[in-house]
Amino acid sequence: MDQAESLRQRVADRWGERDRRADAPLRVLAVTSGKGGVGKTNMTANLAVLAAKAGKRVLIIDADLGLANVEIVFGIKPRYHIGDLLDATLSIREILVEGPSGVQVLSAGSGIQELTRLDEAQKLRLVTAMDPVEDLFDLVLVDSGAGIGDNVLFFVGAAQEALLVVSPEPTSLVDAYAVVKVLSQQAGVRHFNVIVNPVVDELAARDIFPKLTAVTSRFLHARVRHLGYVPRDENLHRAIMAQRPVVDMFPHSPASRAMADIADRLLRDVAARAPEGGLKLMWQRLFREASPAP
Repeated sequence: MDQAESLRQRVADRWGERDRRADAPLRVLAVTSGKGGVGKTNMTANLAVLAAKAGKRVLIIDADLGLANVEIVFGIKPRYHIGDLLDATLSIREILVEGPSGVQVLSAGSGIQELTRLDEAQKLRLVTAMDPVEDLFDLVLVDSGAGIGDNVLFFVGAAQEALLVVSPEPTSLVDAYAVVKVLSQQAGVRHFNVIVNPVVDELAARDIFPKLTAVTSRFLHARVRHLGYVPRDENLHRAIMAQRPVVDMFPHSPASRAMADIADRLLRDVAARAPEGGLKLMWQRLFREASPAP
């Protein structure tokens, strides 16, 4: 048994899990946005909890490096973060921390400026370090930073599709178009599911979506789909202040019901999307494409 296989077995023993079945391939979704402040991290955290409640083994990679927000939404305090993984001082098994409903979290670390831009060696180390646990999850949600920075391209490029969170503000739509353009052309992301958050009602949400697709359909070769919307709901603010997922704290609130509908659509979509390879294979492809020729 080689070292990687031995580590896989130790992780499986630790969590009491068996490897993911070959007929149920890993699904990798990136949650991203053109601008900050649109509720991207809150969406990631709540969708992860809903997927876990549906029986999925879920990992959140907090990829907004140096600005760890997932742990704030969950009310957890990880001892270690992705920087410890990159230093090769600890294994992924030792770094992951458990959140609500058994969701596993890889923390981004907070206030660590050197993590805000990974170099090529760090990217390669991350690709290698993620290998032992790839088969232990059904769903990986990548909570990326906002915008089109280098880290965003790297992490979102490891996904089969992206969840694009937009707000009704005109600047959000302009920035969302830029994100679709760059991610489709430079990172190879072809499927974008749009979530409008927050919005008054469904009619308003559906009015926003055509404004985005009017430009993406003309100039970009990417599939952009309206996945759903989250209404304005004071319970969202209350849950954030309590550092709990709103779907746990107020499960029957309008926002929670809307998120449950979105999660249901995503989970029913699994069979329709064929992965282009596992998480490690996709990151290896990105690393090769980003590396300068010798």
